[in-house]
Amino acid sequence: MPDFLNNHDLKLIFFGGKGGVGKTTMAAATAVYIAESRKAEKVLIISTDPAHSLSDSLGHTISDQVTKIPLRNGVQLYAMEMDARKLLEVFKKKNGKSIKKIADRGTFFDQEDIGRFFELSLPGMDEVMAIIEISFLVTEKNYDVIIVDTAPTGHTLRMLDLPGQMDQWIKLMNLMLEKHRFLSVQFSRKKYIKDQCDIFLDSLSRDIQRVRYLMADTRHTCFVPVTLAEPMVINETKKLTTALQKKEVPVKEIIVNRHAETNNCSFCAQQKKRQTEHIKRIKTVFKSYDLVFVNLFPKEISGLKNLYRLGDFISKSGSVWEEKRQKISRDANTPGLSKDFEKKEEKSSEKFFKFGKDTKIIFLGGKGGVGKTSMASAISLNLAKAYPDKKILIFSTDPAHSLSDSFDFSIGDTITSILPNLYALEIDADRLFKEFKEKFKNDIQTLFDRFLKKNMDVKFDRDVMTELMSMAPPGLDEIMALDSIMDLMKNGEHDIIVIDSSPTGHLLRFLELPDLIREWLNAFFKLLIKYKGAIKLTLSAEKALALSKSIRRIKEILTDQLKTSFIAVTIPEKMGLLESKDLLDSLERSGIRCDYLVINMICPKNMNCAFCREKVKEESKIRARIYSQFSDVKIVEVEKYPFDVRGLKSLEKMAKKWGQECFE
Repeated sequence: MPDFLNNHDLKLIFFGGKGGVGKTTMAAATAVYIAESRKAEKVLIISTDPAHSLSDSLGHTISDQVTKIPLRNGVQLYAMEMDARKLLEVFKKKNGKSIKKIADRGTFFDQEDIGRFFELSLPGMDEVMAIIEISFLVTEKNYDVIIVDTAPTGHTLRMLDLPGQMDQWIKLMNLMLEKHRFLSVQFSRKKYIKDQCDIFLDSLSRDIQRVRYLMADTRHTCFVPVTLAEPMVINETKKLTTALQKKEVPVKEIIVNRHAETNNCSFCAQQKKRQTEHIKRIKTVFKSYDLVFVNLFPKEISGLKNLYRLGDFISKSGSVWEEKRQKISRDANTPGLSKDFEKKEEKSSEKFFKFGKDTKIIFLGGKGGVGKTSMASAISLNLAKAYPDKKILIFSTDPAHSLSDSFDFSIGDTITSILPNLYALEIDADRLFKEFKEKFKNDIQTLFDRFLKKNMDVKFDRDVMTELMSMAPPGLDEIMALDSIMDLMKNGEHDIIVIDSSPTGHLLRFLELPDLIREWLNAFFKLLIKYKGAIKLTLSAEKALALSKSIRRIKEILTDQLKTSFIAVTIPEKMGLLESKDLLDSLERSGIRCDYLVINMICPKNMNCAFCREKVKEESKIRARIYSQFSDVKIVEVEKYPFDVRGLKSLEKMAKKWGQECFE
């Protein structure tokens, strides 16, 4: 039995990995199993993913309040989909006065300016509030075991960096208070007595330290990565385990999900053969971890009944889904699709993509693990082949890049030629932002040296201004990255840009960023020009002003239906359908039109084995719902391939299905 199920010392269990690997399902099955096998213990499962799917997995409506989920034999499971933004609003309401008071004491800015600036400048604080809340729940001991379903890898890697970012924020706040402390002692000639502002910072510092301790607690905490026997997923899992190791987060086991065992038809046999090669690599790359293999099943695992079975399977204490296997055998001759649906599909499904002649940006988004990167790579390759006179650039906004894996080509942080007219870039947004912050610090030093007399140069003012950029809200780095790409388009260096975006939760946040970042930059800019009166702008201030103007351009381009085409990608599963609905609703609110919805990884319909026919039958129900719910969006269907979609050869096979004429 895996340690994460059997170890009664564990109080906090995280599940994480690339989007679409089954993190939520594994977390939910673990929670259900532990709750039932330890009836005397209270088990709480929490989702921190901005695009929650825990409700869908458990088959119960869950909110940001702890919800009771009745299990068998009178057992209760507790669940919550954490609303980090609401937690942040509570934090602001409780501590806003202290924050503004600290800023007022430490700068020459007036309350109105500094108040707005700080309101916009809580770096990743919503996610910080989420992890602090989890640490509170562990400390309060109201629950014996807490299981956390995290966001996809890129989001999780950022979450791991948040304590360090908060240290920087607390450092800046302390710098601002240092001036007040110094002046208080000088004027009163008495020992400084801490007030509410000091108490607030001390409390926040203790919270962050408690999070650090909790995440590294080898006895009571573990992180369980979930992976698949697929090259891109293996590579991303390696990045995750390396980051966890650096942060000293304990990892003992890795779940290898969707392990193919059936080989009753050519498709299943090919899939099993392909996985065998990758499992050899998994055993080598992750040899220091215990591997837990979970089979590929013909039906999507959701609802308590299926979660009971999955939990028993993982623990090896129950039958290997014998009842379901027998049902598959009985239904072996059942048609996969009804004739009515086949007719509807023929009328509704698009055979290829058509873009307007003025299209400049093709944006792909969707739930993690649905094949966005492969789809984006194939589309960019198709465009390059169809239009050799056009220069195509594909780049990734996902913090956990996978373009290199998709093309099987080393790309990295410089524009790399894939074909004579196809270029790729995995832009390092962190590097861009670090460079900007470093330039800003140098400019501030120059500003003080040039415009302030030495006898007026109070150390505290210089230090506060130098650290000001640590107050930038999350996402400024991504906006800077996108801005640099827009410059390439503006300069005519590339005709069409294909954007491989991060998973839905991260993307929804990204779509909201332009307005927030622009507002923050305007507040930042106003502070600079009001500091000690009107002063000559430094290069960094000019850059901030230019970036503020550029963000308006970014928003205009993203909402320009002639220049931008958005393609949503999903898979024929219930959770993929529900997350697509959230994504398209968010796009509509942002003024962005979705031109196509791709149903990816559809099981081939002509397979004769019982496993595949059951899969086809299950998927047809979801596809019917997709056609019904998204009747105003063009739908493109893409079958699942028995081979890895990786490298130019396989991407070309995928792209050929859409034809070569891409523009109207």
